[in-house]
Amino acid sequence: MESKNRIILIDTDVISHFILGGAILTLPKIFPHYKIKMVDKVYDELSRFKRKKQEVDNLIKFKLIEVMDFPEDEEIMMEYFYIKKSLFKGDGEAASLAIVRHSKDILASSNLKDIAHYCKMHSIDYLTTMDFLCEALKKNIMTENECDNFIQRVKSSGSKLPVNYMSEYSCKDKL
Repeated sequence: MESKNRIILIDTDVISHFILGGAILTLPKIFPHYKIKMVDKVYDELSRFKRKKQEVDNLIKFKLIEVMDFPEDEEIMMEYFYIKKSLFKGDGEAASLAIVRHSKDILASSNLKDIAHYCKMHSIDYLTTMDFLCEALKKNIMTENECDNFIQRVKSSGSKLPVNYMSEYSCKDKL
């Protein structure tokens, strides 16, 4: 995956994990050669939660993450409605999937049961929260202990991650 003009289009769950994990300011540092953006529909989902909205607004204010309008491209809109109607995905997830399918950008989502098949079928590159943690660990942005604490905070808030400790996860180079 080359970074040439590609962006990481982030979904609600990954941003939520980094907020809950207490590492939201770390998020933009992990893949510095890629702009991180979220589609306006993801921003709308996050805005329903006061604390999350406040955190995201700060990232936007300091230009660490950008919000992009949902494109008015007919192919993307048709794909969005197909995903919503036939695959029963939420607004943000459907919008993000439709956009990356046609833009060839990178999706950041941890809803693997919802996205993995679609991404494989359409050759879409994606990153999960665990991929971000692996990269942060590899680049010494976070220690293993900080990653473990992050995982514990996310899981204790009711969100799901596949492991309890980083040592239980097999990291793979994704970008």
